[in-house]
Amino acid sequence: MTKPGYRYGFTLVEMLLAAAIVGLLAALLIPAVNLAVRSRENAQAARRLQTAVEAFELCAAETGSYPADQNQGVVPPDMADYYFPYFKIDWWGNTTELGGNWDWDAGYHGFNFSVSLCNPSRSQSQMEDFDRLVDDGNLNTGNFRKVDVQYHYIIEE
Repeated sequence: MTKPGYRYGFTLVEMLLAAAIVGLLAALLIPAVNLAVRSRENAQAARRLQTAVEAFELCAAETGSYPADQNQGVVPPDMADYYFPYFKIDWWGNTTELGGNWDWDAGYHGFNFSVSLCNPSRSQSQMEDFDRLVDDGNLNTGNFRKVDVQYHYIIEE
């Protein structure tokens, strides 16, 4: 038996207050999640860039020269047969964490040899954060530079 005047459920004010609290928590949480995702993307791309640079440098050390440039995103034959499997690079032709694709450049944009990231889809701000992770934080100087729509990690200038 229920007591007279006692009601079940929530009032409109209580529901609005709960919705406001959930909205406030979401507003605080979403930027933190986005920052974590962005940091993870940059860290993974930086590890892959460093691995690729090491593979190309080892190739040059063992053979006496860097491999020839192929079409964009195509693995040079010397690298595909030995160096990429050795370094477990099976991601070269895939889209990067930053969007776009990895490429090997020889004599392109005025650099002798570079590993480049072509057409990334991330913001300029994220690319600057990535540059701070792998170089000096300035996309116009250092070993990691932006030229047109490509970002080059210069191995030999």
